[in-house]
Amino acid sequence: MKDQELFLKYQETKDVELRNRIVEDFIYLAEILAKKYVGKGVDYDDLFQVASLGLVHAVERFDASKGFEFASFATPTIIGDIKRYFRDKTWAVKVPRRVKEISAQVYNMKETLTNELHRPPTVQEIANRLEISDEDVLLGLEGGQNFTTFSLQGSFDSDSDEEEGGAAFEKFSGIEEAGFETFENADLIRSVMKDLDSNEKAIFKMRFLENQTQAEVGEALGMSQMTISRIEKRMREKFIQEYHKV
Repeated sequence: MKDQELFLKYQETKDVELRNRIVEDFIYLAEILAKKYVGKGVDYDDLFQVASLGLVHAVERFDASKGFEFASFATPTIIGDIKRYFRDKTWAVKVPRRVKEISAQVYNMKETLTNELHRPPTVQEIANRLEISDEDVLLGLEGGQNFTTFSLQGSFDSDSDEEEGGAAFEKFSGIEEAGFETFENADLIRSVMKDLDSNEKAIFKMRFLENQTQAEVGEALGMSQMTISRIEKRMREKFIQEYHKV
């Protein structure tokens, strides 16, 4: 019996055995798509299980009478289930759903723009493409730091030498977690930004988010490079003062 005939018969009967037969015929899709997400903090077996459930969902929702290929319909369905699993189940630190959603959008767009521009995109370029604020982009990048953790009992083998792998806690307990610093810096920036005037905010955005030179910023704002330099120095002093309050 051809695939289309199988699907049409399943639509009529909703026979579970027939559905399982169809799933077995297309299980290779789940295998291929699950392997694409290996190395992101989730075991392949778990990914394959999620992908297989996504395949079942696709079979149940597929309408063979419309003339579409099942593989073309099932692929985005399976990928959607895998991404939802990552979004909802694998975050190491409890993060609000809004932050998870923004983080997923930001990282996907970052990858897209990197491929288009052949360089890492700026915060503003990501924000413009997603039509969100620069602050939301930063929030999404910060939230992504909480995606996974390592087991303290696990071991890490060195790829660069023949040193014996040791427990993660033993090898890395003396290293400050970058994610914590990211959140601390973000809080510091938000606190200082509230007290900056309009010129200072514009300069901060152009210099540190858009990576423009002092000369470019000065030309855009009608100021001399020396003036931009003095304002930057004043902003640095504000950041230093705020830092020592913590």
